[in-house]
Amino acid sequence: PKFSNDEVENQLINCEANFKKLEDEKILEEVAKEIANGKIIGWFQGRMEYGPRALGARSILASPEHENINLKLNKRLKRSEFMPFAPVTSEVLAKKCFKKSEINSTTSEFMTILYECKELMRKKCSAVVHVDNTARPQIIKNKKLLIYKLIKKFYKTYGIPCIINTSFNNHEEPIVCSPSDAINCLKKKNIDFLVINNFLVTK
Repeated sequence: PKFSNDEVENQLINCEANFKKLEDEKILEEVAKEIANGKIIGWFQGRMEYGPRALGARSILASPEHENINLKLNKRLKRSEFMPFAPVTSEVLAKKCFKKSEINSTTSEFMTILYECKELMRKKCSAVVHVDNTARPQIIKNKKLLIYKLIKKFYKTYGIPCIINTSFNNHEEPIVCSPSDAINCLKKKNIDFLVINNFLVTK
């Protein structure tokens, strides 16, 4: 399912949520700043994805810069300590991040293949680099997607070439589907901020 701005706004009002509507560029600026500040963001855009991975439609986003974000995320989402987090990056930035030449393969778009990391990843994105110096990224090619633009903004502003992308749910619970599902996650303090379409929702 996909929800229009009118449908989202009605659900936000019904849930008595604290929200504001922003243009795309302002959304990107606000979210990039909050991620850089260590906040955990619920990201809800377009049609819900299905399958084994969150791919930017129902995702939780965070900064990959500090290793302690893994402990923070696992605690907030009630996930096991050993569960690793994966990065999302753009096709352009992937070449700066990973050593393999096959980063343009279809497989890489779905967070299902490992790549050896370059020095930039080890230096700037240690939270998503495994102990064997690999990472399992989602590499986005579609420049029209808001998450593609967010990655670009985040790198341009803070020099970090990827963002942690994990599924928008508590461990062993379904991925959120509707705006009200996402709002409930915010109320449970699983996340610090919520972005649904063009709405920034706060506690």
